[in-house]
Amino acid sequence: MDIDDILQEFEESSSRRFQETSSNICQDLITAAMNERMAPELLPYKATLMNQILTHISNQQQYLLDSHEYGEMNSANGIISSDFKLQLMIIETDVERLSYTVRLYLRTRLSKINKYTLFYINKTRKEEQEEELLSSEEKDYIHQYYSLLTSLYNNCFLKKLPQILTYLDDNSGGHNMIVAPDVDQFVFVKCISETPLLLHLDDDELELVKNGVYVIKYSLIKRYLEIGDIVLI
Repeated sequence: MDIDDILQEFEESSSRRFQETSSNICQDLITAAMNERMAPELLPYKATLMNQILTHISNQQQYLLDSHEYGEMNSANGIISSDFKLQLMIIETDVERLSYTVRLYLRTRLSKINKYTLFYINKTRKEEQEEELLSSEEKDYIHQYYSLLTSLYNNCFLKKLPQILTYLDDNSGGHNMIVAPDVDQFVFVKCISETPLLLHLDDDELELVKNGVYVIKYSLIKRYLEIGDIVLI
């Protein structure tokens, strides 16, 4: 096997490696990020998908490093094809797109954690779910954030109030101090189920058909979102 055959095999193997997993997990990540962004509440953390995405990004970054080193070694000989250079540019763009979507997904979740901190602290303590609502990093973050928040409130004004008025989770007097997400908020949904979905409204029924787009209360379609029969748009 001469040098040309070795270089051709390297380029072909790298092309196959790029195409194997990128398209599927990219679409899954975009769907997860869009669902999270449009849902009024925090959705269960996509642990398996995020592990796959981060592993894929790490592998692609390592491949780019190896490829650039390979290019620098052979560019002087004029044996680096323009197709190979174009492929590296495509992979770099793909990595940047994935990284941006990962940041969007995580920042959306953090904004909900910051807004409904005490609600989700109580929720994770009381409920046992098949899917973890928060990742281990998010659990650490929410408790540290709440500790800093209570310390700030106490130092600024709570210490000046009577003890009975200093509880952040007080629900006496018919008013709950814990801010909760509005699950009756209206959302745009797209049905992707092969079989029609029948929703029972107050005085009517609504049938959701594949590829149909609807505006409906989140609480009515929450269970279908969890099993993947619909997506938020």
